[in-house]
Amino acid sequence: MKRAVIYARFSTENQKDASIDDQFRVCQRIIDREGLELVARFEDRGISGGTDQRPGYQALLQAAQNKLFDIIVTEDVSRLWRSMSEFGTRSAQLDDWKIHLITATGDDTRHQGWGLVLNIKQAVAAHLRAEIGHKTRRGLEGRALAGAPTGGRCYGYAGPGAIDEAQAAAVRFLFETAAEGVSAIELARRINAQGVPAPRGGAWRDSSVKAILRNRRYLGEITYGAHEVRGSAQDSKKKIRTKRAEPLSVRQVPELAIVDQKLFDKVQKVRTASFARKDWLCEPFSTANQPAHN
Repeated sequence: MKRAVIYARFSTENQKDASIDDQFRVCQRIIDREGLELVARFEDRGISGGTDQRPGYQALLQAAQNKLFDIIVTEDVSRLWRSMSEFGTRSAQLDDWKIHLITATGDDTRHQGWGLVLNIKQAVAAHLRAEIGHKTRRGLEGRALAGAPTGGRCYGYAGPGAIDEAQAAAVRFLFETAAEGVSAIELARRINAQGVPAPRGGAWRDSSVKAILRNRRYLGEITYGAHEVRGSAQDSKKKIRTKRAEPLSVRQVPELAIVDQKLFDKVQKVRTASFARKDWLCEPFSTANQPAHN
């Protein structure tokens, strides 16, 4: 009797854990129908099929390499792969290890091999992943143009339309002290000495200080789409960030300004001058079109 394993996966937190049980149930029917012996179940919850960094998937591959089973049963090819590059490498390995794939949607490499049909289905799955990403970005851009929040939090603000006065005081301290020529490293030391938590908790670093001081959000300028961020074709968990020539959306909201233009510009001049002395350990930049947190 051939040994079989089941692999189940769902992608996002919006999907339910019950989806795994549903996939197991469908796959168990195939195992019963084909007279196979179930030896293990593998699963990944809330992880995209566009990345190979899935614990259950990696455990499946390790078991396959150790020849602990003969057949993988899954609901659909896209449960295993949504990346053409990963599919190409792994399907070839599985073929070399003489491991077959059966899906609830009718694929069976015992009869078809790992050829044309699966390649076409993987191309479709990869296309759908790209299409979903495009529609998500399109929707976020529409929200930004309409003045609606697009997610994410910016230090100094309690929400999309409210200033957090305690955090705003820390922002003003950083700008006012930086305008005196104090380095980012020294600024981090001073604000840590005051016991002020960093934007992500814990201690301030010079990189956190630099991010604050170049952020035009504190002028009441809300920028969306200064960078294009897309998933790597090889691994959807890896992001490729490319600066756009112009942001997709820039809105002026003066009532949300924490510092004024004069102070902001003075800090940028100090930063540029300090760079020549290696005080800031970062590249100089202009005050135009700088990215802001949404």
